[in-house]
Amino acid sequence: MRLYDVVPGAKRLAVAIVASFGLLLVAGAAAIVLANQAADAERRVTHTLEVRRVNQALFVRVQGATLTERGYLITEDPRYLAAFEAAKADIPRLEARLRDLTQDNPAAQQQIAVLHRAILTQLGELDRTLNLLRGGRRDEAVAAVRAHVHLNPMEDVRAAAVAIEDREVSLLAGREARVTAKRTMLVGAIAVCLLAAMVLALFVMRVGRRSVTELTQRSAALADAMQRQAVSEGQLRQLQKMEAIGQLTGGLAHDFNNMLAIIIGNLDMLARRLADDAAQRRYVDRALEGAQRAAQLTQSLLAFSRQQPLAPASLDANRIVAEMSQILRSTLGEQITIETVLGGGLWPALIDQSQLESAVLNLALNARDAMPQGGRLTIETANAFLDEAYARSDPSVTPGQYVLLALTDTGVGMPPGVVEKAFDPFFTTKGPGLGTGLGLSQVHGFVKQSGGHVKIYSEPGAGTTLKLYLPRSFAPAGASNGSVEPVPEQAPAETWVLLVEDETGVREFANNALRDLGYRTLEASDGRTALELLQTHPEIELLITDVVMPKMTGRQLSEQALKLRPDLKVLFMTGYTRNAIVHNGVLDPDARLLTKPFTLSHLASKVREALGA
Repeated sequence: MRLYDVVPGAKRLAVAIVASFGLLLVAGAAAIVLANQAADAERRVTHTLEVRRVNQALFVRVQGATLTERGYLITEDPRYLAAFEAAKADIPRLEARLRDLTQDNPAAQQQIAVLHRAILTQLGELDRTLNLLRGGRRDEAVAAVRAHVHLNPMEDVRAAAVAIEDREVSLLAGREARVTAKRTMLVGAIAVCLLAAMVLALFVMRVGRRSVTELTQRSAALADAMQRQAVSEGQLRQLQKMEAIGQLTGGLAHDFNNMLAIIIGNLDMLARRLADDAAQRRYVDRALEGAQRAAQLTQSLLAFSRQQPLAPASLDANRIVAEMSQILRSTLGEQITIETVLGGGLWPALIDQSQLESAVLNLALNARDAMPQGGRLTIETANAFLDEAYARSDPSVTPGQYVLLALTDTGVGMPPGVVEKAFDPFFTTKGPGLGTGLGLSQVHGFVKQSGGHVKIYSEPGAGTTLKLYLPRSFAPAGASNGSVEPVPEQAPAETWVLLVEDETGVREFANNALRDLGYRTLEASDGRTALELLQTHPEIELLITDVVMPKMTGRQLSEQALKLRPDLKVLFMTGYTRNAIVHNGVLDPDARLLTKPFTLSHLASKVREALGA
């Protein structure tokens, strides 16, 4: 007797078991095939991301070579030349890597060939202007840069790189879609496996669940990696944009400040001569006021581009806040309530006091504008530590100890889109004529140049908190600078000054101003002539020299002059600070600096300071 005859339905059960086993085998085989296809699709996605990374790195190196070559033309600093050569040497390796990654794609190879030709053209232009400089033809090299001869080749490089990027983005979208489809099919196949396993045994179902968990983890890891890649690309684009604007700002600052020095200086002298003519003096004062506003705008741009000279010292931030509280109360008005929360045991901060006070005042005025109906401004200080995890979220942050200075208002707040652009130069939410859009960018540039960090927290209707993380100083905090007594403008008898300036208008104004102050002057337009005058005129006590000059910089001139005359006093003047007497944004300890533009009183003060040093 057979089992089928003894047990009712046994035959159907046996068929069901065999069918279930068959279904399980088919579903398992399908899952294996689909898993391999999904893995292959993921590898293709990874390959596309690598092509994009190499393409972006290649463009960045070409752009870096352009910026550093321009920096070398402006400053002749060998560090720019070394950076240019390094970028230029790295370009062939990246091109070779890009060709290797796309060797199976003829269309991509054609695009890379177009990019290669554009890069060769750009590098050729860079080498040509560099050779002009090396051949002693600096004026032609600078003229070539100002004529924007590099723009068209660089735009060709950009267009070719964008074409490659667009193609890879298109490929990436298609491949991601295929990955998604394969994953969907794979999940379906696994579900069938689980259903069949439920019929057969509990342990099969557990195996299926484990497979689903592993797949989910892999999917989450891939999504997390793609998100981090997108964040990194956005940060890189922002850094490139800010660096490009900063380079442009610094390059223009020298010429602007020279022109403003001529305008402000001569207007100041004219105003002194019209002291008794109130009607005429009024027009001069208005012109002088406009020129000084232009000078302040240029200074704000230098602060944004992190190219202003700083004199950091070990300061007590609690003292700074306490001393400014009364000034802020009178400035902001009675509608704004100011509260200070000063941290106990606060570390000293390594910061420039005048720039910090200017930053706090700027932020307080912004807070006032955000509270048109009145409100509360809270200023807090505390010790802070930014750890590695925080630094990973922002590549510009260095982990370590900081002194936190936070300003919180109860104003209208800002939406996320405004917060993202708040530090961009000339961005403002105020109406026309109500702001330049340089306040926050100036604060951001100053703090970053000082080695600190700035962060905004804001929500619409909930107010804004702006946190300044100032670098900690391990030296004791110094005393307050105190008030500075005005320096008399009367010159000591028979004091001879040698003035060296290549800009004719600035030299003429400074020379006339020194004579009005009672000094005896000699002038030179270049370093070589100045050295000859020093040898033939031992009565010279003070050398006033521009820093940025052709053939011989002011620093080079001072070094040679001090070899001839160790007792000689030196005063530098400049309108552009990325040069030989300012390093990492900090004024050299042995350098005395007169910044352009300047007035007669400012010149008198700096000259007397230099002579008395």
